[in-house]
Amino acid sequence: MSIKTVAVAGGTGSLGDFIVKSLVSSGFDVTVLIRNASSSRKIESLPVQVKKRTVDYTSHEILVSALQGIDAVVSLLNGPGLDFQPAIVEAAIETGVSRFLPSEFGANTFSPKAAEIPIFKGKIAFQKYLKTKVDQNPTLSYSLIIHGPLFDFCLAQGLLCDLKNRQMTVYDGGDNRFSTTCITDLGTVVSGVLKHPEETKNRAIFVEGANLSQNELLRIVEKVTEGKWITTDENLSDLNQAMHTELRKDSPNASVFVPGFLRVAIFGGSAYGSNLREHTPGLDNDLVGLDEYTKNDLEERVRSIVA
Repeated sequence: MSIKTVAVAGGTGSLGDFIVKSLVSSGFDVTVLIRNASSSRKIESLPVQVKKRTVDYTSHEILVSALQGIDAVVSLLNGPGLDFQPAIVEAAIETGVSRFLPSEFGANTFSPKAAEIPIFKGKIAFQKYLKTKVDQNPTLSYSLIIHGPLFDFCLAQGLLCDLKNRQMTVYDGGDNRFSTTCITDLGTVVSGVLKHPEETKNRAIFVEGANLSQNELLRIVEKVTEGKWITTDENLSDLNQAMHTELRKDSPNASVFVPGFLRVAIFGGSAYGSNLREHTPGLDNDLVGLDEYTKNDLEERVRSIVA
């Protein structure tokens, strides 16, 4: 199996910039699937080598036309866009696409306890759907990329800590370890998977840029910001229970329960599979070409966000 042509769905989103540029620099012939609603500014910022095909994800005929001559599809769709993934798979099967990478990026949904987190229900359902389709249509294969929280992105969004106010909520003592990878390195991972189609066929790919605990992260951010932070101790089980309570409300607030459940998955330690070194046969860093970050690398990432 050889992969040369790659179509990217959601290529103008937050992940698309890094992944599309890496695919181009790695020598792949890249096509970005564009919806009419896509920002013209983001479309114009795509590398000049990238082909653009306008699609309607609700039209099977249009998707089939767009995927002609494509070897692999990378889905970066998120939110409501995830509902379009089955339609892309159906078109991929009809056109002879050999590899599909779903929008799986993030937490270790292969951990049974993490798989029970409500916000991952859609991902789990699609995994089952995709595996069934591949079993029924062996010309299609898949790769699922698991890398933990995006270090730089989650820091900037306040998911790992509160950089602005120099505060951190520490769960269960802060020693649970979690794997994390920077958004800027996702392109390396995706390109590495597609360069090794046989070794990455029909399985999950586990990678990490760093392996941290909250206490280690606290020491890093305190060093970079040159000051003592305010910390609050909480039990992860209390957070999990509070998020389930929020979800049961008549009008649950997604801005509350989504980051809350994500923190459960990130800081839950061994129980939630957040330390990928413990829950896999072995990391795939060497296979896909991802180098582990040094402490200085992490400090520089934090410094760039603080600045």
